[in-house]
Amino acid sequence: MLISGESGAGKTESTKFIMRYLSYLSNDKARTQGMQDSKKKSFEDQILSSSPILEGFGNAKTVYNNNSSRFGKFVKVSFSTNGVIEGGRIIDYLLEKSRVTKQNPMERNFHIFY
Repeated sequence: MLISGESGAGKTESTKFIMRYLSYLSNDKARTQGMQDSKKKSFEDQILSSSPILEGFGNAKTVYNNNSSRFGKFVKVSFSTNGVIEGGRIIDYLLEKSRVTKQNPMERNFHIFY
C-alpha cells in the first residue's frame, strides 16, 4: 500500500489509522485462535512507540505546519499464514538532507537539533 499526497494532506495520520486497523485485525485474529500473549506488546504499540523517535529526527517547522514530516519511510509488515502480524520493520528511511544545512525563511531545522 502506498500513501502519498500533497503537503498537509494527512499522510502521517492516515498511516497511523491503517497501522491501528491492521493491528486490530491481527490482535482479534490472535485472540480468537488463542495465540495472543497478554505480556507481549501489541504490534500497534511497538510501531507507534517508534514514531516520536523518527519524528524527532525527521520533522521540522515549515511555513505551513509547525510539525511537518520531512521524511518518507517504507514499513514492511510480516503476517503469519493465519493472518496474524508476526513483525514489522522500517526498510527505508528517506530524509530531506538539504534541511540540515539550509532552511527557507520562517522555517527551522529538524526538531532533534533544538
